[in-house]
Amino acid sequence: MKQCPVNELLSYVRGHKCLDCGKCVFGYEGATQILLALEDITAKRGKPADLEQMRKLAQYMTEQSLCEDGEELGKAVLKALDASGDEFALHIAKKGCTAGVCRAFVTYHILMDKCTGCGDCMDVCEEDAIAGKKRFVHVINQSDCIQCGKCLDACEEEAIVKAGADKPRCPPRPVPCKRK
Repeated sequence: MKQCPVNELLSYVRGHKCLDCGKCVFGYEGATQILLALEDITAKRGKPADLEQMRKLAQYMTEQSLCEDGEELGKAVLKALDASGDEFALHIAKKGCTAGVCRAFVTYHILMDKCTGCGDCMDVCEEDAIAGKKRFVHVINQSDCIQCGKCLDACEEEAIVKAGADKPRCPPRPVPCKRK
């Protein structure tokens, strides 16, 4: 499974000691502000200014933190931004995650050539985000879908797929099934 550097950095920052310490402003506040920026980026709320802010905070942390933990976190953030800057920019500008890891960027789709119109996916969808009826290809309303994945697990035909940046072609409304 492909890893998302943005999500990996978010997990690292969430578990870092600086968030619990508070002995120095640069360590605690730097980590907190970087965490908030990463949470925004992975939730489709990121702005281009977030990358510059993270870079500045990380640089201050490496230079001004009172302990090695703050310096270590600052260096890790700078390294991630340098190594995977394109992926961070993609999350912000294109609102996409190429790895398909960041939940806000993942969508579920029902493939027309595999759906039998059984209705199992509709039965498990608590948000009523799936439209269709028996022997019709079902369609997921992306604005209502909360990306829980229950439909994916319920479909025995493997007609439901999880998509990241590349979306499959699906009908806009339910159409009669070609499979029986």
